Amino acid sequence: MIEVRETRLPGVGKKFSMQTARGENVCAIVHTDGRREVYHRTDPDEDVEGVIILTDDEAKELGAILGGVVYEPELTREIDVALKDLAFEWVDIPAESPLVGLTVQTCRIRRQTGGTIVAILRKPDALPMPHPDEPIQADDTLVVLTRPDTFDDIKRLVAEGPPADNA
Repeated sequence: MIEVRETRLPGVGKKFSMQTARGENVCAIVHTDGRREVYHRTDPDEDVEGVIILTDDEAKELGAILGGVVYEPELTREIDVALKDLAFEWVDIPAESPLVGLTVQTCRIRRQTGGTIVAILRKPDALPMPHPDEPIQADDTLVVLTRPDTFDDIKRLVAEGPPADNA
């Protein structure tokens, strides 16, 4: 059986890597906008020998030709890595979110869902283990460690804000 490794590339898409029966490495990066890049190396210690860049439609055609399997990129982020009963969730904060301007503590993700914000991805730099007083900004991406059954609750908080009861 062929082992294909899937890796989330935050802000980019997903990378799929495999080794062929001849020992060559093939890697495909599927961008969130549908563009695909296919890389090839005969020796894992050498530079890439070839790259093919395909549009979404071209990749679908090639996929149909090669095996009839078409990967549709997801434009929303979902579960990345499962850690027993925990998972990381990448949560985009749109400008209209009521969480914009609140702090890590006052957004109440932990209190309402049990999830913990372990990083804030913000240009130009990421903030690992943000301080409870760190304000959440428009276009931030929160990296939340939580149980998968809380993803909907987190998305609801992003859309609606924390409940108006005792903060």
